[in-house]
Amino acid sequence: MTASVLVSIVCILLLVQAGASGTHQAPVPSPTATPGCAKIFRLGFVADIAGLGSSVDAAGWRGVGQALRDVPCGRADLGLPARPSQYRAMLQAYAGYDLVIAGSFLLTDPVVDIARANPDTHFVLVDPLVTPPTVPNLQVLTFRSDQAAFLAGALAGMVTRTGVVAGVYGPDGAMDRSNRLGFEHGARYVRPGIRVLGAYQPAGSEPYANPVWGADQAGAFASQYADVLFGAGGTTGQGALRGAQQAGIACINEDLAASSDPVCVLATSVEFIDRGVQMAVAEAIAGQLHSGVRFLGLAERAVGLTLGNDRRLTSEIRARLDAIADLLAAESLATGS
Repeated sequence: MTASVLVSIVCILLLVQAGASGTHQAPVPSPTATPGCAKIFRLGFVADIAGLGSSVDAAGWRGVGQALRDVPCGRADLGLPARPSQYRAMLQAYAGYDLVIAGSFLLTDPVVDIARANPDTHFVLVDPLVTPPTVPNLQVLTFRSDQAAFLAGALAGMVTRTGVVAGVYGPDGAMDRSNRLGFEHGARYVRPGIRVLGAYQPAGSEPYANPVWGADQAGAFASQYADVLFGAGGTTGQGALRGAQQAGIACINEDLAASSDPVCVLATSVEFIDRGVQMAVAEAIAGQLHSGVRFLGLAERAVGLTLGNDRRLTSEIRARLDAIADLLAAESLATGS
């Protein structure tokens, strides 16, 4: 039988009428069930207000499609809220489905509340910044960014000529501390005695969204002889990469997909959100989805370091990074996190 996945997008339409003082929700009607299916596996995926313009939401939704590609009687509905106040209502609308996925950390509190209110429905939360309370019917996908950061630090330690490397991070949250520890341990693993600089985004500005400070901090580290910089933490980290490029030093990106922009990028630490979501959906279909935090790292091919084509990335460096990745995957090497 040819696999067919019926996908419907539930959009929130804001209908502003003359004289009206409120808004009304108008979901797009769902298609009819697949003919010949005695039972449909129904999945609801709720994005944050950025929708599929968010790389995290887009990757998660892609993982849903990959998981259902060979499931003849599978159907996925995509919920696109227009405002954060609609998160709970949209999650609740899918509460009768077989699986409901909250595609972003911005839905952490809403999905915890809705999961508690609907104990017979399985829920999945994708990569929250802070681990939520345990709920019996909620699985939390947490990606081992510390392992990818360790590889980034190891690469920095291998290619530095000055013996000084640096990292620019978000606002000292759990993920930021994990990234910093991973990067610093990786650098020192390959080059004991290396000088590793680092800074968290200071309070007082929007978290993960201060590229000006990031660029300035990168310049400050370059003035202290750092010649490789790890930029992590949203647009704050992206600003650090631009600062590194302006200072003429090498940089390592943190992103969901490999990037060669700006030109200073030697490599990109990557979280493969789509693979993690695909695994969760497959387990749910098989009736094997477990609650609690599920850590996804190198062993699951859910994180990694994607190398560019810079001539400094010799075959010896690539081989050594592969060997380190194998040790991390086998838990034979600690990241410090």
